[in-house]
Amino acid sequence: MDILQMSLLGAVLISAVVIVRALTLHKLPKKTFLVLWGVVICRLLIPFSIPSRFSFYTGIDMLKRAVAETTAFTAPVKTTGISNMGAAPDLEHTIGIGASVVSVSPVTVIWLAGMCACALFFIVAYIKCRREFQTALPVTNNFAALWLREHPMRRTVQIKQSDKIKAPLTYGIFRPVVLLPKTTDWTDETRLRHILTHEFVHIRRFDALTKLLLASALCIHWFNPLVWLMYVLANRDLELSCDETVVQTFGETMKSAYAMTLIGLEERKNRLTPLCNNFSQNAIEERIVSIMKMKKTSVIGMMLALALVIGVPAVFATSANTAGQTDNQDPSTRRLVLLRGANIDTQTVDHLITTHDHHAMSIFDQATGKDRISWDEGKTWMTVEWYSYDEYKTWLEQEKEKLQAVVDYE
Repeated sequence: MDILQMSLLGAVLISAVVIVRALTLHKLPKKTFLVLWGVVICRLLIPFSIPSRFSFYTGIDMLKRAVAETTAFTAPVKTTGISNMGAAPDLEHTIGIGASVVSVSPVTVIWLAGMCACALFFIVAYIKCRREFQTALPVTNNFAALWLREHPMRRTVQIKQSDKIKAPLTYGIFRPVVLLPKTTDWTDETRLRHILTHEFVHIRRFDALTKLLLASALCIHWFNPLVWLMYVLANRDLELSCDETVVQTFGETMKSAYAMTLIGLEERKNRLTPLCNNFSQNAIEERIVSIMKMKKTSVIGMMLALALVIGVPAVFATSANTAGQTDNQDPSTRRLVLLRGANIDTQTVDHLITTHDHHAMSIFDQATGKDRISWDEGKTWMTVEWYSYDEYKTWLEQEKEKLQAVVDYE
């Protein structure tokens, strides 16, 4: 599966998640959307997929085959081979003598340049932030020390202060740091508990790693506008999920106080800090509305969330199931065929079968007694009929007469 295929499949999945999110944002647990975005990341970064009979693409293939069966037109094939029929992938370098010439298309060059530019932006921004954060000093007051004792973790967590930031944030995966502004009011313990609880949720869930994966997907698929939309919405949902956890921790009676904490921090938000979990994000209105509408999830809501977590990936993250198209064939009759050039001897074909068995496939259809070929590893098939030159000439004359009769009738 190439990058373009991965991006197109990912775009379909992103569209499905965006629609689900728009319809159920304030009705389902926010973790639901984090799971769905995780599936999207896997779809964009993993170059293969699991076939499923429930896949959206299985339905598309069935529809295509139904249309093709009603409009099929089978052309005969000469016994000397088919010349330049279709664009069989990677067959060019198997024909001829000597080493093949490797060429890079301009599209590939543009894609690589865009990917490197995006990656360079994230790397430079993160390095710049880390250098500034290294000047931060550890917090040694009693409240911070007591908080760390009450919230132990396997990873070493530090609470620091810096005059380089205006709002709290968290960075680091293996040695996370909660960074607070130097102007933090340590006498307002309620507000501090809200802030630290929010940041510790980020740390427990490895949200820094999630942001890194999101940035990686964005760099690879920078040309896909839906991936940019995914990056924005997934980052928002990370914050919404943490907000939900904070409200559940302190109780729904504290929703107003927590919302006021967010509003106060929004007035002093940081500059762009990619790959860091910034307490203050842009979509403050969405967060406030989500907090105020937050309530205990019902059993129906939980069941709907589970159905979406299972159903959306099963339908949109899987590939078409093509097993049924070839299961009724004898595996021993499956072979590869070379569909370029003429007068290909048996030795050459056998060599191509052993070295390029993933490019083209041929099977013998027991029902019709004819060969069938496929360029796409069995997803679609074409019937092959072998003619001698005289037979081909006769067939061609008959087809001309049929077409002429149709034209005259019109």
